[in-house]
Amino acid sequence: MKTGKIIFLNGVTSSGKSSISKAVQEIADEQFYHLSNDMFFPIAHQMLHDKYIEEAGEKATEKYMAEAIVMMYHFAKAVAEQGINIIIDGMLEERSGFMEHYKKTNYDIMLGVFAGFDIFMVEVFCPLGECRRRNIARGDRGENQSCEQHEIMNKTIKYDFFVDTSVSSADECADKILKELYRS
Repeated sequence: MKTGKIIFLNGVTSSGKSSISKAVQEIADEQFYHLSNDMFFPIAHQMLHDKYIEEAGEKATEKYMAEAIVMMYHFAKAVAEQGINIIIDGMLEERSGFMEHYKKTNYDIMLGVFAGFDIFMVEVFCPLGECRRRNIARGDRGENQSCEQHEIMNKTIKYDFFVDTSVSSADECADKILKELYRS
């Protein structure tokens, strides 16, 4: 069976990843499932007994977040193995939990999980001032959360494509991504 296409949208919060994901789903000729940290973390939280969360200090919380992200990658891989296309909306940050728990970076772990798969890596960029404005407007993110994430974002990622959501709409970005995906 042919594996599904995997699009990995990487960027800080409020850069536009979820909006682009929805636009890809809307305009693509093929079906794409959308998976994000925002969707997967509540599921992983429900899977873990409260005693671990309540007793967890900051380091333990980082460990659980790292485990949840790796579970998300394995779930996405299982979806793609079924021939189903998937968009992963994530952030390849270098949180201490990865290095302490896995002894590898988030990016290296992701590459290992998807070894042998063609992943279309897209950098979703938006100036931090605009992300801050979007965070405030959303109301469900910290005002400076994008800036904080930018500081720990992996700087070694090899991207296949780049979009800037401050100059292109989500629909325009999705169209560009799909054209490049099917061209390559």
